[in-house]
Amino acid sequence: MNSDGFVIAPGGAPFFFLGGAVGAVCTHGFTASPEEMRWLGEYLHARGLTVYGPRLSGHGTDPEVMATQRWIDWYEDELDAIALLRQHCRKVFAVGLSMGGLLSLLAGAAGLVDGVVAMAAPLRLERRDLAFAPLIKHAVPFVPKENWPGRLDASVREVQRAQGREVYGRGDYGVVPTESAGQLHQLMGEVLRRLPELTVPLLLIYSRADRTVPYDNLALATSLVNSTDLVTHTLENSDHVLTQDIERETVYALVWDFISARMD
Repeated sequence: MNSDGFVIAPGGAPFFFLGGAVGAVCTHGFTASPEEMRWLGEYLHARGLTVYGPRLSGHGTDPEVMATQRWIDWYEDELDAIALLRQHCRKVFAVGLSMGGLLSLLAGAAGLVDGVVAMAAPLRLERRDLAFAPLIKHAVPFVPKENWPGRLDASVREVQRAQGREVYGRGDYGVVPTESAGQLHQLMGEVLRRLPELTVPLLLIYSRADRTVPYDNLALATSLVNSTDLVTHTLENSDHVLTQDIERETVYALVWDFISARMD
């Protein structure tokens, strides 16, 4: 329980796996929790990495808490996570999904990490209402998600059950705080502005089947960054949560191959 009396939900707690001298910050996405990065974190740790999966402010507790946070709070969470791993590791990579990918890109643009993996990072969305969130947030403070918790939550529960884990699903909110949607929009704008400053090694992974972040975000990202060491990969069948969907093992291998080739 935190100081405001809100309980951290199952799957909402950060995770830390102490390993070798190369580390990865694995950052989850918007309205989600560290749980969606846990399997990837375990995979990387099994191969010798030190891994930290932070809980972004307002996530994994209650949507009312998330609505009080600003994008800079989430970025500070990312910076704290990088600083923590710097105490243990000589090299640190930022690995982020969705909004976590945006935060990873921002840290990379600032030169704070030795490489970035951004998965399904939303630089531009087909949701024009995001820009109007500050105008409607008082009338409509929360917007229910369609078809929540959905197919993926059921699939995650199956995996948790089969592996003998506690069964609680994805740990994702069923509503979007309107104020938070506006903050996401601001973060997207900041990342777009800063992307030309990104020169560290970069892996971008997007899916053609992603119904949240359009696939053309991959081309947009590659057109803006200045990384000479740039790797891209396209998935064909996964929806937005690449780390838990049907091509997740491919994603894990891509992330490991990218980091392991740049550990020296």
